[in-house]
Amino acid sequence: MSQTTVLEKLRAELQKIERMLADLEAERKAIEEEYSAVLNEENRIFEEMRRCRDQYMYSRLEVRLNAVSRRRKEIESKKTEIERKIKGYSEEKERLQMRIEYLRPKSQS
Repeated sequence: MSQTTVLEKLRAELQKIERMLADLEAERKAIEEEYSAVLNEENRIFEEMRRCRDQYMYSRLEVRLNAVSRRRKEIESKKTEIERKIKGYSEEKERLQMRIEYLRPKSQS
C-alpha cells in the first residue's frame, strides 16, 4: 500500500473525528443550557420552600424539588458522559494529526 493511500485514509478518519467532535460540542452546549435552566428552577423552588409557612404547600414544594433535583442529576451524568467522549475524541484527533505529520513527505510542508 502506498504512503499516500495511508495518508488519505488517515485524513478521512481525521475529518470523521472532527465532525463527531463538532456534534458532541453542539450536544454539550444544549445540555449546558438545559442544566442551567433546571438549576435555576431548583434554586427557585428552594427559595420558595425557605419562605413557605404552610406545611401543605411545603410538602408540595418538597416533591417538586425532589423531581427537579433528580432531573438535574440525570443531566449531570449526561454532561460528564459527553465531556468524557469529547476528551477521548480530542486525544484521538491529536494522535491522528501527529501520525499524519509524521507520514507526510517533507516536500509537502
